[in-house]
Amino acid sequence: MNNNLRFDSDEETQARRRRAEHAGVSYGDGSSHQRKKRRAGSGYQDPVRDPGYRQIDDRDWSGSGRTRPSKKKRGGCLKPLLSILCLCLILFALVFGGLRLLYGNVEKSDLDQDQLAVSGLDENMGHYQNIALFGVDNQDNSISDTGSRTDSIIVASINKSTKDVKLMSIYRDTYVSINGEYDKINAAYSYGGPEMAIQTINRNLDLNIKDYATINFKALADAVDVVGGIELEIKTEKELDNLNDYIGNMNKINGGDSPKFDDLGTYTFDGNQAVAYSRIRYMEGGDHERANHQRLVLQGLANKLKQQPWKMPALMKEVLPQIKTSLSNGDLAMLTMSAIRMDLSDSQGYPFHSVDARYNGIYYGFPLRTSDSLEDYSSGVVYNAALAHQYLFGTENYQASEELEKIGQKVKRVTDELGY
Repeated sequence: MNNNLRFDSDEETQARRRRAEHAGVSYGDGSSHQRKKRRAGSGYQDPVRDPGYRQIDDRDWSGSGRTRPSKKKRGGCLKPLLSILCLCLILFALVFGGLRLLYGNVEKSDLDQDQLAVSGLDENMGHYQNIALFGVDNQDNSISDTGSRTDSIIVASINKSTKDVKLMSIYRDTYVSINGEYDKINAAYSYGGPEMAIQTINRNLDLNIKDYATINFKALADAVDVVGGIELEIKTEKELDNLNDYIGNMNKINGGDSPKFDDLGTYTFDGNQAVAYSRIRYMEGGDHERANHQRLVLQGLANKLKQQPWKMPALMKEVLPQIKTSLSNGDLAMLTMSAIRMDLSDSQGYPFHSVDARYNGIYYGFPLRTSDSLEDYSSGVVYNAALAHQYLFGTENYQASEELEKIGQKVKRVTDELGY
C-alpha cells in the first residue's frame, strides 16, 4: 500500500481545507482561491475528487527520496537521425549519378571472357578484385588494341572487405609464354590487345584477372597536375641525366615546358616530370628500378588524392576521356567512391627472383628459384608464381596448374642452357 496517500475523516478534512484556502495553497480538490482565480472564465472543470484524497506535490516526492516521473517526448532523437540519413542518401545518389555521367566519356572495350584463361585454383583470389593496368608506349598518345607495346604492366589487387590495395608490377622484359610462343611479356598487348595481354598474365601466374584499364602518357601527366604534383627523389647522377632526357621527350609528346633538374634531391614533380621519372630505363637496376619508379608515382598520386578528396571530380573529368577499359560505369563509380578510403598498402615487382640475360640476341628477364626453394618448386616460374599468390592473397605454398608447370619447365630449360 502506498504510504504517501492518506484518507482523513470529514472533520479533519474540512479543517485542513480551510487552512489551505487561507494560505492560498491547493488541497487537491480545486478549492483554493488562487486556483479559482487562474481558472476563472477558462471553462476548466476540475475532476471530481474524493474529499479525503490528499494530492502529493513535488515536496512530498523529494522528501521521500523519490523523483517525480517525467513524460518523455517520443521520437525526439529518431527524427533528426532520419533526416541525416535521408540527406546522406540524396548526396550519395547525386555524387554517384554525377560520376556515372562522367564515365560516359570513357572508351569501353568488351572482353571475350572465354579467351582470358581465368584460373580458379586459388580460392583466396575470390576475396579480391584483380585488375590489369596497362600504360602503352605511344608517341602520339593514342590507345589502340594492337600494335602498341605496354610500357607499364601492373596487377592491382583490391581486398573486397578492407579495400586495401596491393600493386604488383610485371617487368616488361619478363620471358613468358604468349599463346604458346615465348617472348617478352610487353609484346602480348601488341600482338592481341588487352585480351591477349590478360590471358598471358593469367596463364603465366595462374591468376583470375577479368578486367583492365589502359592509359596513355598524357592521362598520367594530367592526373599528377590536377593534384598539384607529387614528391619524388632523384638519387644518382645517372638517374638525373636520364630523367632530364625523358622530360624533354615528354614535353614534345604532351606539350608544355616542364623544367629539367639541376641537382639530386627530393622535389615536387609536375605531370610531365613524373611521367618522365616513371619511364627512366638506363640506370642501375634497369627494368626493375623502372617498375619501382612507376609504383612510386602511383603511390604518390594516391596519397595526394587521399589528402584532397575534393579533387576527385576534376581528376576524373580530365583523365577519363584518355582511358580505355572493360569496367562498367557502375564498377567505375563504385571504385571511385571507394578510392578515398583505399589504402595503397604495398607494392612489389614480378618476378621476385630473376636474372637478366641475352638469349638468341635479345635481352630478357628470366624467373629463377632460390637455393632454399630448389626442392619445393619445380622451376623458377612456379616458385615466383607461388610468391605472387602469397603476396597478393596470403596463400601459402600455392600448388601450380599443369599448364603453369609446363611453362616453367620450358623456361627452366632455357635458364639451364644459359648456366643459371
